[in-house]
Amino acid sequence: MSTSIGFSIKKAGEQHAEILSKIGGDTFYETFRPYNTESDIRQYISKAYAIDVIEQNLINPNIAYYLCYDSDMVIGYIKLIHHATYKGLTNHSIELEKIYVLASYFGGGAGKLLMDCAVRHSKEKGFETLFLGVWQENERAVHFYKKMGFEVFETRQFQLGERLCDDYMMKLKL
Repeated sequence: MSTSIGFSIKKAGEQHAEILSKIGGDTFYETFRPYNTESDIRQYISKAYAIDVIEQNLINPNIAYYLCYDSDMVIGYIKLIHHATYKGLTNHSIELEKIYVLASYFGGGAGKLLMDCAVRHSKEKGFETLFLGVWQENERAVHFYKKMGFEVFETRQFQLGERLCDDYMMKLKL
């Protein structure tokens, strides 16, 4: 468990599937709803953040979730995928698939604490590169990742319902 700025980080277990589903869906909705249709967002959330999907992820030894708490309330989380691969990466890599913080906590240090946790976990597990994908128009997130030392190495497209989104693929050498 890590503590900073009143927040704490704890590894998630199977008992956390419901809260991961809720926080994931809520943060995805508040971040991307202004740019997408209601039906596209709802359809994506119902699949990507379904409790049964998260329960399966939580028992997968190659997936790790960490929760960020403000007192006893979960305000964000990260999801890491061990041994992930992506074109252009030749090192032993891990993907930071999700890093979510409730918007009301932006700028308060929770994101940095979660990122520090992701880096620490990745190094402890012997990975050489931590990578992620981020929507190019999410300037706040892109700026945050660059500030944390990530660099763009590739681009990809991500289909969200009817919309095709352009993502940066970013990496951090550990």
